[in-house]
Amino acid sequence: MTVVPMAQGQLNIVSTCEAVILDSRHFIANPQQSPQGRWYQHWPQIDCGERLHAQALVELCQNVVSEPGPTLLVYDSLHPAARGATPLLQSLLSQCPGFIETFGICSGRFDPEHAGSLASTLLQPGQRLLYVHDPLQRLSRDPAPQRATLHYLVFSAPASGEQWIPSLPH
Repeated sequence: MTVVPMAQGQLNIVSTCEAVILDSRHFIANPQQSPQGRWYQHWPQIDCGERLHAQALVELCQNVVSEPGPTLLVYDSLHPAARGATPLLQSLLSQCPGFIETFGICSGRFDPEHAGSLASTLLQPGQRLLYVHDPLQRLSRDPAPQRATLHYLVFSAPASGEQWIPSLPH
């Protein structure tokens, strides 16, 4: 089966943060190892309203899933998110329903060849796949704003005789 790259791009974001107050929701092993014993929770400055995702990422996912045809999502972050089991991926899916299948992975770095290999493995004829690599470190000892580049790729597996024309920005 042939998998066709339809679109690729990146979203540049800057984070903002606040100090984490240790309570029953947070577990940090040995918080005394950080400067002043503090940890900081980071999120994109222009966020989705829930301090988890960049608004631009939510809009991208909504745009891709609104295109005709079934679409899968592979969300590659610094922390594993097995099949929607983390709040980060669950939040993205609640704002962008419509993906027929989702996978959370933790590959470490952006690798377009790895993304293409995943698309070849996961896609069935007539489907599309949105691969997003999100390198933002959500929990850090450093309060300085992070500059992160989220990469995305869209692949399709056209049904026989079908030709898909990308409508997303490149």
